[in-house]
Amino acid sequence: MKVLQCPACGHRVNIKQAAATKKVNGIFMLQCANCQQWSHENQKAAALKNLGLFMLLVGSVMGYFQLGGIVTGPMLAFIGGLIAVATQHAIPRTLHTP
Repeated sequence: MKVLQCPACGHRVNIKQAAATKKVNGIFMLQCANCQQWSHENQKAAALKNLGLFMLLVGSVMGYFQLGGIVTGPMLAFIGGLIAVATQHAIPRTLHTP
């Protein structure tokens, strides 16, 4: 179960028990059940996370078909996964101001 912390009140929000969720311009927004404030990912963090996931996918396909040698594909997949996970955990969510 994915749990995120609300940047406004610090309440831990479970995604499945959130007050509301929506996706705007490809960015996942979450409403806190405690304070009713909307929060979202940083735009640059979302782009970097998507780049890491794309690298993970390309590296996995390269490793499966052994394109570019035995080491290149899995290394690319590992680096892409590391970028995606690090971005998700290191950059905090920001409050939505309409």
